[in-house]
Amino acid sequence: MNRSIRESGLLAIGAFTACVALSVFASTRVEPTYTADAKLLFTKQNNASVLNDFAGAGGDRLESLLNDQTPLTTQMEIIQSRPVLQETIEILGLQGEDGDLLAPDALRGSLEVGIVSGTDVLQLNYVSADPDTAAAVVNTIIDRYREYSITQNRAEASEAKEFLLAQLPQSELAVQQAETELRDFLEQNNIGVLEEEATSLVNQVERLAGEAAAVQSTLEGTRAQANALQSKIGLTADQAFLVGTIRQNPGVQEALLDLQEVEREMAAEGSQFKPSSPVMRQLQSRKDSLEAFLQEQIALAGGGSGISLSRIQGAGAAGDDIAQVLIQDFVNTEVSYIGLQQQLTTLRNAQATYQQRLSSIPSLSAQKRALERRVTVAEDTYSALLTRVQELEVQENEATYNTTVIEPASPPLTSDGGATKKYLAVGVFAGAVVALGIVIGTQVLSSPLVKTTKQRELAKTQH
Repeated sequence: MNRSIRESGLLAIGAFTACVALSVFASTRVEPTYTADAKLLFTKQNNASVLNDFAGAGGDRLESLLNDQTPLTTQMEIIQSRPVLQETIEILGLQGEDGDLLAPDALRGSLEVGIVSGTDVLQLNYVSADPDTAAAVVNTIIDRYREYSITQNRAEASEAKEFLLAQLPQSELAVQQAETELRDFLEQNNIGVLEEEATSLVNQVERLAGEAAAVQSTLEGTRAQANALQSKIGLTADQAFLVGTIRQNPGVQEALLDLQEVEREMAAEGSQFKPSSPVMRQLQSRKDSLEAFLQEQIALAGGGSGISLSRIQGAGAAGDDIAQVLIQDFVNTEVSYIGLQQQLTTLRNAQATYQQRLSSIPSLSAQKRALERRVTVAEDTYSALLTRVQELEVQENEATYNTTVIEPASPPLTSDGGATKKYLAVGVFAGAVVALGIVIGTQVLSSPLVKTTKQRELAKTQH
């Protein structure tokens, strides 16, 4: 039993030693590799989104559309993108085993990009059999990425500028339309400074109200005076005016005097002569002729049947007659009354006009402010467009990087040693497995049960 264990142990040690020796030999035949690394710091940039800046959403920092992703994740993908890797391959002339240019996917397989925890720094690692090539690949990838970023930013700026330039005519037209609407509104409503106009209107309304009250008082006094005169002369205003007009006719005045003279003669002769006497008939004929003339003058003056000859005669025969003075005063009073009525109507109409204008001030003011706001918004939009276009023109020509190379790659001085360790680990593991298998197999074969089984089989064979 002890002999069996000793033999199996020797076999296991031999197998383990052989596996380890084989792995050591294999590791010496593997070509050494070198890893070059560099670190890239991302800083805030002003052109993350050229149109978002115009909209007021500021593009002064890298942002991710996904809440569970860091913006650096996107930049990692850009660094490992096919265009960046292809340019790197072409610049360095990297070739594969077949002598052709290396494929971007092959280059990507040896490239590692990761985020330095808790920072805005990306670390790039590249493994190559040549330390100079490893450093050159990392530095070239960084250079190509930075140039790619500038190219993309310029392209975004150019595209955004073209878009905004297309919007400028519409924005300018909007400003002109808003200004035209405001100007037409001010002209149509005769608007200056509404606050000052409102104050002036209040003063005008108060002044007109006072004047209307004074005129109303004077009007009432004039009406009372006219009523008193009318009661004395017994004529309406129209009749008094006609009587006065007729009395001013020189022919009527002479006829009235003649009629009065005839009537006195008839009165004097009536006591001596009978009405049928030639003298009385002559006087009566003369009287009838004068009355007919007077009636004709009344008709020509427009008196009609409302003015009788007796009213003309009752007005007096001379200009200083009391009745004539009363009629003239009545006519003058009526004229004054009509004038005062017209003045009161004018004052009240003006007051109503001013009051209506004053009542419309709040509405006009609100409309004016709304139109002014439209003009301001249109002007601000147009100004913002112009400013942004100028900024984009500058951005098109600038070469500002949003990254800083805080640690460029340099050729590594020592190899990685990773392959040697890998081969040794495999050799140790394989040797351990083989040795363990040998020990277990030996123990199983040397067990009593196996021996008894073999003896029985041998006995059966001999019989």
